[in-house]
Amino acid sequence: MVSHPGEQEVTSEQKVRSEQQVRVIRNQQLNEQSVLLTLEAPAIAQSAQPGQFVNLACNKFLRRPIGIMQTDRNTGLIKIGIRIQGEGTRWLANAQPGDSLSALGPLGHGFELANCRRIITVGGGTGVFPLFFVQQRCHELDLESIAVCGFRSRTDSVLTGDYAGLGCRTLFASDCGDLDVPGHAAQALLQLLSDLPEKEGTAILTCGPKVMMQAVARIAAEYKIPCQVSLEERMACGIGVCLVCACAVKNGGEQGTSYQRCCVEGPVFPAEVIQWST
Repeated sequence: MVSHPGEQEVTSEQKVRSEQQVRVIRNQQLNEQSVLLTLEAPAIAQSAQPGQFVNLACNKFLRRPIGIMQTDRNTGLIKIGIRIQGEGTRWLANAQPGDSLSALGPLGHGFELANCRRIITVGGGTGVFPLFFVQQRCHELDLESIAVCGFRSRTDSVLTGDYAGLGCRTLFASDCGDLDVPGHAAQALLQLLSDLPEKEGTAILTCGPKVMMQAVARIAAEYKIPCQVSLEERMACGIGVCLVCACAVKNGGEQGTSYQRCCVEGPVFPAEVIQWST
């Protein structure tokens, strides 16, 4: 089993009781495929930690796990980013102000920020949304941070102005070369680390496509920098019962593989325990 420092056992019954109705306040179109929903969710806003998610009911479809992008404890508002990838996310992306959504959350084990003195986030695809929450927390804690984000193109990019608005150093990559760095986010990370002064307490946090995260984990290992990865697995219940989101992890010092639930023990894991598919 993979354990996390300070982790507490939370029963499925306790998580089921966290179901609540949240109200849509705003639906902001980011590009053709992505929207940003602002939700009135006071309980979630108060307790959510970077890396956690909400599991949203969407009409006749199974719930969809969506990473929390931003919280405001004072107003009770949270923001989530949705990229349309199928009928379920399309239904959520069409939610209008005043609509009510059923939400389970906050769920999952998030990023470990304790003892970090410098944080580098590396996001690709929908991973840039939950990693924004990390950068928001770094801003609140006055913690040095760098945001690396990868997109297909400038047209496909989202949140570039929002990241810059937090005051963190930013590095944006695009496959077609029309942003800061040509290529994907892992290539931008490699360029960053090539001339970044070493600093004790540096950590790399990544979320996005598996192939990108695997590359990020490999680079982090080469530079001997601790790395945490947030896996994006298909889910159903979101509370650890159905096992749809089970992911392969290494058995510590033993040979072989075991399985952990992405919705409970994850979605965030130390990179070194992930059994990457080849």
